[in-house]
Amino acid sequence: QVSIPELNIPEATGMSNVTLLFDVNWQEGGESRSEPIVARLQPEIARPVFPEYDLRLQYEVMDSVGRNSDVPVPELRGLETDKSLLGVQFYFMKRIDGCIPTDMPPYNMDGWMMHETTPEQRAAMWRAAVDTMARYHRLDYRALGFEKLQETGRTPLQQQLAYWCRYHDWALEGQHHSTCRAALDWLEANQPEGEPTALCWGDSRLGNIIFRESLDGVAALLDWEMAVLGNPLQDLAWFNFMDSTFAEGLGMPRLEGLPSYEESIEQWQEASGFSAADYDYYLIFAGMRYGLIMSRVMLATGQESQVQDNFACRLLAKHLERIA
Repeated sequence: QVSIPELNIPEATGMSNVTLLFDVNWQEGGESRSEPIVARLQPEIARPVFPEYDLRLQYEVMDSVGRNSDVPVPELRGLETDKSLLGVQFYFMKRIDGCIPTDMPPYNMDGWMMHETTPEQRAAMWRAAVDTMARYHRLDYRALGFEKLQETGRTPLQQQLAYWCRYHDWALEGQHHSTCRAALDWLEANQPEGEPTALCWGDSRLGNIIFRESLDGVAALLDWEMAVLGNPLQDLAWFNFMDSTFAEGLGMPRLEGLPSYEESIEQWQEASGFSAADYDYYLIFAGMRYGLIMSRVMLATGQESQVQDNFACRLLAKHLERIA
């Protein structure tokens, strides 16, 4: 006696993953039970954001982190890789109560974080996010079971750069991206040596965090589709760069109360035990990746004029001029 009364699809879903929200009702032991569920489905669109989607890896990362650490991730309820059921792979997880900063509109332009929080609460949220990220970075990727992601003969950074070179060619469908290609060339030529390796979150940003309703801590880290081995500093650089795209990238001020990026670097170094000496390198790395992703989105949605000159690429160009 299992029933799903209603399916809800959040507005900002569809290109990276399809998200469904619903309650599952059932009878067990003569009693009525219910649980709120989130389903993530592999997208099935003509021009997706990524060339392939490994839902199994996303699921395995959350499963291992949830079982082997105190880092908060969603409680998983099942993975289905048989496409004959719904046409795509999917997984279920328990829905978590809390507050998620909005991407659409950006949280520094509208929404609850702008209008319903104090500067002190925003500072507490930001610092809790950095602390939780640092706690995650202290985990041993071998103990978590992800040594299998390391290729023989190449460093994790070399693996990633090779992926993003292929992504450039695939995402732009034959076009050459002047800014992102220049960034890739600089990154290839200036690779740091002797780097630490961790299982990186990948898409580390405020919009992928469920904060407790009290706003004094993190309830769960979300969206692990970009999880990869690498220097954990790349997660911090991505975290800061993504916030800066909403501010400097769009010509808007940051929200009052948010700690500076320099303070965040110091906090992360102290909490994680890792060095941020190569932060500028990974800031370019973050800009290159997000610039290519945004350019792919623009191409896939018919916004041809924004492929070479979107806000993420303009911000990347500024950092390239300053650093490279």
